[in-house]
Amino acid sequence: MRIKGLIALLIVILGVSLSGCQLALEGAGEWVNDDRLIGAFITTEYLDLFDFERYLEDNIGKISGGGIVIDDSAKPYEGRLYAKLKERVLTNEDTGEKIYTEEYVFEDVSGVSYFVATIPEADGRESYVTSGSDEAISDGQTGLFRGDNEDKITLEGTIYISSIGNRKSHYINPVYQSPDGRVYAMSGQGISMSGVQAEGAAFSQTLEETSTTRENGKNKEVSTSVKISIEVMLPPERIVILQMDKNSSILSSREYSPGQVPDKLTPIEETDYIIVETYKRDLTGDVVVTRELFSKEDDTLFTFSCRDDGICVKKWTELLWDSNVKR
Repeated sequence: MRIKGLIALLIVILGVSLSGCQLALEGAGEWVNDDRLIGAFITTEYLDLFDFERYLEDNIGKISGGGIVIDDSAKPYEGRLYAKLKERVLTNEDTGEKIYTEEYVFEDVSGVSYFVATIPEADGRESYVTSGSDEAISDGQTGLFRGDNEDKITLEGTIYISSIGNRKSHYINPVYQSPDGRVYAMSGQGISMSGVQAEGAAFSQTLEETSTTRENGKNKEVSTSVKISIEVMLPPERIVILQMDKNSSILSSREYSPGQVPDKLTPIEETDYIIVETYKRDLTGDVVVTRELFSKEDDTLFTFSCRDDGICVKKWTELLWDSNVKR
């Protein structure tokens, strides 16, 4: 039997799907262990990037008894999903001034980006570090440290998902940057939500990597830690913002649809604190109300709204205490 025929037969027997492999076969076989972990790309579909056909062609002798064992020697066959460097235009809301920047984007694949990348120098512009983060990442904390003896990246964030009709798996795919500046994702492990999940149920996964480099005759530790949490939330149906005086009397009550809370809010002059009430329904259909309190020490308040894809986005509203209006 010809090798190609044997490969085709094994693919059918093993039920291996090769669809999607063409997304990132560029670079397969170029495994470089000094590429640095810089974050994660979270998807609801498995990134099928492994070049299984080429692996079989090169390792036909390992097939015995109808079984195939894929070990560490398979790393050169792990495909990569490369990001493209795209221009992004930001507009200053107050002045209308446009700011042009660049960011790495994974095109043609739906997912949530959360990584820190170095934009290479070009056209006389010096290189700089940028953070790629989707609005789906809430409570994000990004830490960058560069010193003589250590370079460190720490990323931590939460993706809130609706408890209604959301039984998707979420795959935490590691994102790397190579010394030549290229950014790519590789297939990662999944977090599966099965059964009925109550609000507040949470799962997390951490990607960590540490290596030692030699710089200016000294050893330097280079490390990265990326923690992604997935937390279940009952989808908000309506939001009420209450402005309260020092005697806990209601000065103002305004109701909003999720996602329609204004970007800025000027409290009434007598307002001592603000309560945000979020109305939801639990899995039995009963109304549930959660409350958050914000004082004059808070510059912002937050609310949630859920997108069609089941991800609940945290929105921040600026509190303009210094511009209080009279009742």
